[in-house]
Amino acid sequence: MIVILGGGVAGAAVAWGLSRAGRSDVVVYDPRQPGEGSTGKAMGGFRTQHGSRPNIDLALRSRDWFETRAGRVGFQPNGYLYLAETPAAKAELAARAEFQSASGLPITHPDPASLVPFLAAADILSTNFCALDGLYLPPQVLAAFREEAAAAGATFCYGRPATPAELEDAEAVVIATGAWSKEVGKRLGVSLSVEPLERAVWKFGPFPWLDGLAVPMTLEAGSGYHFREREGGLWVTGPGDQRAGDHFRDWLWRRVPAAAGSEPGASWFGDYEVTFDHHALVGETERPGIWACCGFSGHGVMQSPAVGEGLAAMILGLTPPVDLAPLSPLRTEPLVDRTQL
Repeated sequence: MIVILGGGVAGAAVAWGLSRAGRSDVVVYDPRQPGEGSTGKAMGGFRTQHGSRPNIDLALRSRDWFETRAGRVGFQPNGYLYLAETPAAKAELAARAEFQSASGLPITHPDPASLVPFLAAADILSTNFCALDGLYLPPQVLAAFREEAAAAGATFCYGRPATPAELEDAEAVVIATGAWSKEVGKRLGVSLSVEPLERAVWKFGPFPWLDGLAVPMTLEAGSGYHFREREGGLWVTGPGDQRAGDHFRDWLWRRVPAAAGSEPGASWFGDYEVTFDHHALVGETERPGIWACCGFSGHGVMQSPAVGEGLAAMILGLTPPVDLAPLSPLRTEPLVDRTQL
């Protein structure tokens, strides 16, 4: 039996990968209900525009999963539009574009008004855009993994943790418990450098002027504020005090004048599971048979298809389609990706 601790998107993706590889004795345990962790609170962006090869490779490998299930998971290939609002951000976007283009990404530099006609863009100095990027509905991604894994024989046990006897009997245990992975790792005698970082999403609208527009995820590279369209409104997140909505509102009013006067209709809070270098911990830990799949620093859902199939292959002694060795939880040298947060 293979035991997976954590029934969010990371754990469900590994169960999906293992069950597709022919293992029907995979059991997922989670003391919470589906979507009660970070998965259910995620923004829902898919991007290839990363600043390290491991993250780019995982995104490219994952994209087909989203595209082939577009209707099921709400995937919209609307792209990611980065805005440089300062000279420093312009230089940063230029450096990213050089690296990403050399890595095979089709980076372009459109007029922002051509993609986001309601944007106040007079101060924008440059843009980066990739049409491979897009949007999805995180709860639907989790549901798709669960349904496909269960159909192939995996068992999901929500509402209860694994017992000591169940852990003892397992030939392999996967820690996929998100922001709780450090604590769970300690209980199993392994060290996982994962810390929670609270992030908020603030919802504005709905706005009738969004009807019919294919709005990309739109981000200010300098400030970190960004929005996406969802349910006819704009969902906003970014830096600063996550519990204070005024600065999110003020930024949106300035960047989207048509939204001026609107107040957030709802907000919710979840945790990024952040590692020392903002890259995931994927692979076998210092204790043989105990595997990590955590620490995605905000990118667990978008990387889940490639990570799920890749870690499943490693557990079964096979070669993963994408080399996951750089993400080993035993690494001591940090990987660098300035686009991570």
